[in-house]
Amino acid sequence: MRNKILSALLLVALLALIPAPAAAEPDEETLEADLTEAIAAVNDAQAAVDEANARAAELETQIADTQARFDALRADLDEYALFLYTEGDLQQTNAILSSDDTRDLIDAMTYTGFLGNERAALLNEAGDLLEQLEAEQAAHAAELEDAAAALKDAEDAQADLEEQLEELRAEEAAGPGGDGGAPGAGEYTGGDGGCTEDDPTTSGCLTPRTLNMYYETKDAGFDHYVSCYRSGGSGEHPLGRACDWAANASGFQDEDASGSDKDYGDRLAAWYVNNASNLGVEYVIWYRQFWSPGGGWRSYSGGNGDPASDHTNHVHVSMQ
Repeated sequence: MRNKILSALLLVALLALIPAPAAAEPDEETLEADLTEAIAAVNDAQAAVDEANARAAELETQIADTQARFDALRADLDEYALFLYTEGDLQQTNAILSSDDTRDLIDAMTYTGFLGNERAALLNEAGDLLEQLEAEQAAHAAELEDAAAALKDAEDAQADLEEQLEELRAEEAAGPGGDGGAPGAGEYTGGDGGCTEDDPTTSGCLTPRTLNMYYETKDAGFDHYVSCYRSGGSGEHPLGRACDWAANASGFQDEDASGSDKDYGDRLAAWYVNNASNLGVEYVIWYRQFWSPGGGWRSYSGGNGDPASDHTNHVHVSMQ
């Protein structure tokens, strides 16, 4: 009974571990967290199935051993009964006639009866144990079925989350659409150089290639607020090799771009991708997505959940 209670509690715990379905539009971080929990639930459910299978095998062995013992005891008792029937009375009669001591005779007859009773008791004990094991085996079959069902539910939950995550990443990996037919950039033929050119957007400097990108972007019709050089920190801004183009015309807004601002950012990001070779673009970040010449668009997870770090209010472009 104790094993049954523990098994039932274990199944309830396993079912509780299976993550609830994600929201209608989950983000990548939530799906990844749910998937981690789902994988753990599958591992726990598999362990429960393995334990149930091991117990089933143990019960099968115990039943086989007990059945063999029961059959042997029954055969022994049958032989003993046949002996008493065919020879027992004759031997007892001879013992009475030949015995000089009545106590010896009584002891012999009592011992003979004891052997029969002992055999019968052992047979009954084996039979009771066999019935108990078979009943436990029947009950355990249901527990094994429940464990297998819990494992399937956990595996289905994991597969569903993996599919959602794959679909989300595939959707994100598609990247923004076209650039709206903006004029293409001319091929840059200048040198690479260091941060030697005045930055038109700040009091800092830009590399010749980055400055060329700035003017080509303006010539293509993208004229929203832009900031390039930034002192301190990591990345390409302090090197004069990156610019941030606001999705909103007036500057960086502390909110995700939407409507015409989102469309502007999509077109600008697509324009950089389409003209990456002529401009010498190293990578582009826009709306939680990252593009590089060798990797294409993929999910960007370097943000902190705010528009600036998630790059949902500006297009970042870094140059070679």
